[in-house]
Amino acid sequence: MKKYILLTVVLIISTLTSFTLPDTPESYSILGNWKIVDMQFEGAKESKNAESMRKALAQSNTRFVFLESGQFTMVLGPGGRGISGGYYYDAESNILSIKYGSHTDTALVSWESADKMVHASKDGKVKTKLERVRE
Repeated sequence: MKKYILLTVVLIISTLTSFTLPDTPESYSILGNWKIVDMQFEGAKESKNAESMRKALAQSNTRFVFLESGQFTMVLGPGGRGISGGYYYDAESNILSIKYGSHTDTALVSWESADKMVHASKDGKVKTKLERVRE
């Protein structure tokens, strides 16, 4: 009788260990400071203009700041000038809406890692790559 109980326990354990949990997508935080590192435009040919834009982005002090309060600031330079407003990020659908003045921008966010995200415009024609700035 003990052999059957032991065999049953071994079978149950082996069955349970064969199941795996489904992969859950990574959920990263949008909070913090971000810098644009690349922009891509659908249909735009790689050219000197694209390369000069990348160089300008690398030298730019522009930062996107997302606060826990739902406030958003795009700092345009070292003096702190910029655009501010509110934002809403839905982590389940990865939709980011930024409102400043009477204008609202909506983008689909995808993540390359916790410190690298990509914003794609609603029409998919513009993709902006951002990296987290840790200071």
